[in-house]
Amino acid sequence: MNNRVHKHCKTLCFLILMLVVFATPLGTIETEAAVTCKSVISYPGTTKTTVNIRKKAGLKYKSYGMVPAGSSVTILGYVKNGGVTWYKCKAKIESGKTKTGYISSAYVKKVSKPKGVVNNKVTSSLNVRKKAKTSAKSLLKIPKKTETTVLSIKKTSGNYWYKIKVSYGGKTKTGYVLGSYIDVNFPKKEVEEEPKEAYVNDKVTTFLNVRENASTDSTIVARIPKGTVVTVTATLGNWYKISAAYDSKDIVGYVAKEYISFGKPEQKKEEKTVDNQDTLVADIDYDTQLAAFPESYKANINALHASYPNWNFVAVNTGLDWAGAVAAESEAGKNTIQSNYPKGTATLAPLSYLSKAPGAYDSSTNTYKVFDGSNWYSAAPEVIAYYMDPRNFLNDVDIFQFEALSYNDSQSSTVVESILKDTFMSGNYSVIDSATGQAATGSFVQAFMDAGKSSGANPYFLAARCKQEVGAKGSNSTSGVYKGYEGIYNFYNIGASDGANAVAKGLLWAKGGSTNATTYGRPWTTPYKSITGGASYIAKNYIAIGQDTLYFQKFNVHPSDQTRLYTHQYMTNVQAPWAEGRTTRAAYAAIGVMSDTMVFYIPVYNNMPDAACALPAAQ
Repeated sequence: MNNRVHKHCKTLCFLILMLVVFATPLGTIETEAAVTCKSVISYPGTTKTTVNIRKKAGLKYKSYGMVPAGSSVTILGYVKNGGVTWYKCKAKIESGKTKTGYISSAYVKKVSKPKGVVNNKVTSSLNVRKKAKTSAKSLLKIPKKTETTVLSIKKTSGNYWYKIKVSYGGKTKTGYVLGSYIDVNFPKKEVEEEPKEAYVNDKVTTFLNVRENASTDSTIVARIPKGTVVTVTATLGNWYKISAAYDSKDIVGYVAKEYISFGKPEQKKEEKTVDNQDTLVADIDYDTQLAAFPESYKANINALHASYPNWNFVAVNTGLDWAGAVAAESEAGKNTIQSNYPKGTATLAPLSYLSKAPGAYDSSTNTYKVFDGSNWYSAAPEVIAYYMDPRNFLNDVDIFQFEALSYNDSQSSTVVESILKDTFMSGNYSVIDSATGQAATGSFVQAFMDAGKSSGANPYFLAARCKQEVGAKGSNSTSGVYKGYEGIYNFYNIGASDGANAVAKGLLWAKGGSTNATTYGRPWTTPYKSITGGASYIAKNYIAIGQDTLYFQKFNVHPSDQTRLYTHQYMTNVQAPWAEGRTTRAAYAAIGVMSDTMVFYIPVYNNMPDAACALPAAQ
């Protein structure tokens, strides 16, 4: 076929298509009544093909002109006429003029999950309701300027409702809001660029999330460390589309602009010292990681790697003899366990778990010494050996006691929210700051996120630590009404050493001690001050000196300062790393991030027994 005939054929086919798409039987046209709708929403969409925009909702009504295929339109509402749904739209026609009229919904594609914001029509707060009606239960109140994700439109009794997902005040809810109170934004268009070399800059502390789409709600496809060289191929709002080669994979996705710098990274390499070898964990392939472990570790690590290929396992050689380490940790009172002595129960330790070493047990009276509270006793050496032996916890439920505890920008408030769920910290706090006399209110979730960022500590760890220390219902350390220390808070029980008056000791420390010290933001006269100030204390005095896992905070067997070997241990509860790690794991599983990149520092000892140590028989 020659070019001329081909051109005429295309023109004829287009005219036939237009007749099919836009013409209907005469009888149908004559039965249509004039239908219009009230403009109360502003939802983004695009045209699927070149289409008429009409004065009213029906094929017999005047066309203002043709809207080109792929054009952006604003959906203002919708009506039905003759069994057809029509969108009232604002759009540009081919002449360039903007017109408001009606387009058949069959030719308009609504944008999926656009962003919306509570507009200025809201004077105080907007109710997010369980159902699309004003009488429905309010799930959450959100102020103006709150950002939301719009999931769908629903029309009920003439009112337009948006189904939205929103996070505010530490809570994430999905519900309905009246459409007139939400301004929905058109997604920014991606602009292709000449490929440019760039790199992940120093604003990233560890890893940068690469997402499937240009949104923090989007799936994370990879995490890349700072210094990684990338190629920027497009811009979309505050995001770059990048490609990179990392961990033997070709990665394509979106990253926030602020974490990317153009050019080449500085030659200086960020390092982490592990077992006296300067390496970047991310640069060690799996076979090299595995080779650093004894044979008795490898089967379990292989199983974990098969299920979670993005996890990194770092062997930390303590250089310690196993039996000697267990003996040192078995000193009376150094590791405690809770028991309803003398019988024990199904939920607390049996009598056989308690130590009979001198200082822990009096054989002449057959009594065990209480080291804290009313029922915390020194743990038996066999129990200590069980909780010290890493091989007992190399599974996807218990391994999180070995997770790195430093902060990185990928950490999400959603995980913190999950950790704090069903505790006294699941919502907001509201107290009077005893230092200023002013009201202090806020979200516990945000307090932990702020604490993590300011201190350099993992906010998941901080939330789990508080939950472990003060319990799901809180304690005298967090009540703010403990006699003699009214208006003082200690969410991590810092300074609350075992023995008599532990709470008072901790609150005295939180107040500033006998010298009224002001370090770490003391006195802690609000929950926020305690959460953020305590995080700074833990980060400086534990994480920054090598105790950067739950395990190493309990068992200080690889200190940067050898004078602190077996001392400077945050807690005495021998089960604390196991329990806190499980809390973190449950939160990860609940929001589906178990397969993300993670780093675990796992201790190795000399002369370990061939098999993992077992707990003594319950007696």
